[in-house]
Amino acid sequence: FTMNKNFYSSNLTFDDWSLINNIKHAYDTSIFDYDTILINNSSLIDSTLKDFINDKQQIFRSLIQFYKKIPHFKQINLEDQILLIKCNISHLIHIHYILKDNFIENSNIDLYLNKWINSNLYQQMSKIRYSFNCFIQYPIILIIVLVAFMFIINLSRLPDYQLSLQLIDRHLISEHHNFFITLLWKYLNVIYDKKDAIQAIEFIVFQFLRYQLLIYEMGSIILNQINPDQFHPLMKSVLCLT
Repeated sequence: FTMNKNFYSSNLTFDDWSLINNIKHAYDTSIFDYDTILINNSSLIDSTLKDFINDKQQIFRSLIQFYKKIPHFKQINLEDQILLIKCNISHLIHIHYILKDNFIENSNIDLYLNKWINSNLYQQMSKIRYSFNCFIQYPIILIIVLVAFMFIINLSRLPDYQLSLQLIDRHLISEHHNFFITLLWKYLNVIYDKKDAIQAIEFIVFQFLRYQLLIYEMGSIILNQINPDQFHPLMKSVLCLT
């Protein structure tokens, strides 16, 4: 993280609180608009891994709709929006699940993902998800994280064959990233003392990087089992297959 000269200011202004409330409202309405599909045991039994992944388009779409409601995200050009989503959304989707499911995992889905993917890999992913329970009393932290980390351009990676893709307005994106990281820091300082706020930031960054590696490994496993042409176009995009 790059700290600006005001980084250690922990005083949230009226405008800061207003923005936080607007972000929370945008997230809540995105979840409300999300047409949840209830997955029962029989549907899971009949489903394949391909079906399961393609069904995930709805949860990804709801998160994208959330970003479209953030004024700072709408300020950047469409090409940069698409590239940021490609780079970052699959590394943030687990936080979206945590918030949507109120920090409760679906044990039925766990059972089948263990079978479809890799039990050890999914256990590691589940462990990361469970570790975020430390924020169960303060879910707004994770909502701010969803915004701040969407603007990250130096901690996320694209597949080798897409490394030539370049952001058009890196400066504006960096400004937005610094702004929301500062907002996150100030909010953490309202909740925690300075030492714990630093530990919270370190924890969030570490888990972001750790989950990114697991997603990369999971993608390799999936591609060894499924032809990419069988994926829904949105899933191909967020999995960086197009």
